[in-house]
Amino acid sequence: MQVNVSFTQLIAWLIFLLTSLYIFGVMELSYLGKVSLMCFILALGLFVLSKVPAGLVGMLCLVIAILLGIPETMLFQAFEQPIVWLMIGAFIISAVIEKSGLLERLVAWMARHCQTQLRAVLFIIVTVLCMTFTIPSTSSRAAAFMPIFQALQVQFPKYKTFFGMLIPIMILMLTNATLIGAGSHLIGVSILEGQTEQRISYLSFLIWGLPFALLISVITVMVLWWHIQPQSISPIQSSTKTVHTEKRPLTSKEKMAAVLIGITMLLWLTESIHGFDIAFVTIAMSLIMLLPQLNLIGWNEALKKVSWSLIFFVASATVLGELLVKYQVVDYFQNQMMHAIKALPIAHEWFLVLLLSTVSVLSHLVITSHTTRAVVLIPAFILLAQLLSLNPVAIVFIVLIGMNYCVTFPVSSKALLIFYELEPRPYTTKQLAQVSLYLMPLYIGLMIIMYFVYWQFMGLHLK
Repeated sequence: MQVNVSFTQLIAWLIFLLTSLYIFGVMELSYLGKVSLMCFILALGLFVLSKVPAGLVGMLCLVIAILLGIPETMLFQAFEQPIVWLMIGAFIISAVIEKSGLLERLVAWMARHCQTQLRAVLFIIVTVLCMTFTIPSTSSRAAAFMPIFQALQVQFPKYKTFFGMLIPIMILMLTNATLIGAGSHLIGVSILEGQTEQRISYLSFLIWGLPFALLISVITVMVLWWHIQPQSISPIQSSTKTVHTEKRPLTSKEKMAAVLIGITMLLWLTESIHGFDIAFVTIAMSLIMLLPQLNLIGWNEALKKVSWSLIFFVASATVLGELLVKYQVVDYFQNQMMHAIKALPIAHEWFLVLLLSTVSVLSHLVITSHTTRAVVLIPAFILLAQLLSLNPVAIVFIVLIGMNYCVTFPVSSKALLIFYELEPRPYTTKQLAQVSLYLMPLYIGLMIIMYFVYWQFMGLHLK
């Protein structure tokens, strides 16, 4: 057996070896904390630089962590995460949409109404924005958009990569529009209220966040349009699917699927009333759709539509992130960050805004979980606000906006992962990193501009 290792991979393994030696030799962490950090870095490196499937990478790194001393129960707890069952259910529902004929109908609708790329982009922005106000989970919004993306692939085959990146990134950018756009918003506001007895209302978040969300969405479209070139599609490829644009009455199967999907969305919207988690609602409704009596889709066929690589990766990556919290690795970096911040010249307001924006945006490179970033960063920055007599509401809001940027790697966002694991893969990790290279400084720059020209005049003063 011959193993081919490129020069880049050789350098990466050397860097990993040196980093591991530094972790175990210098960093003041417990043994299990050092193991957790090393395995997390290994998983991130393999995911970005190797061709090993994402699910296999995550599970192998988790197994390595267990062999080095992490409790075995962490492996089995990986599949107790609600997000795992949410995604399984979402993939099954997406398969039902395709099998029932609703997807073909959606393709026909888009062929009639979204005849240009500009119209399709406007349709995506408006639809994602509406979903942001109604569906409080980024992964749920991404899963709901999968049939639309499939329709876009048929309508615009040369722009598969463009739309494959635009949809999940737009989901992330428009998260800034509303308080329920992400679970991290609710966590951050809850921590703020618990520590300072101050809060950010739904209306206040909307007034501060919506203009930023719309502006950064326009910038995102421009960056992607400039950077992602149309793909070359052969005549054979482009003619494999025929779009029937004539209007046809709904079949009984389409009606049944539409009713069940409508009930699912209604249950998503009324979570606060019935009390059942979105993940439970999704998996329960997907199981109902699998009943043979409904004749929507077979059990085996539905399970084949689930991206098991994504499921295994999300499960393992979530646990690897939890290990960093459980064994105080995150606390260690939090303390190091606070010491570094105290030594900086933060008397100037512009520098403070730059610092908050940069640290919160870059945090996704270290802490992949959106929720974990909120749990870790918000208390630290509230403490900073109290030490420097700053406005904690402004601090928390700016940090929440910064944390919503997680575009660099697919692992940084479940919305990105859902699209990344589609077959055929719509974009590569290299393409995503290149887009982030341009988009990240623009995101930070817009945050700074928004503070000085809008937020501070709308009551969001730091001092």
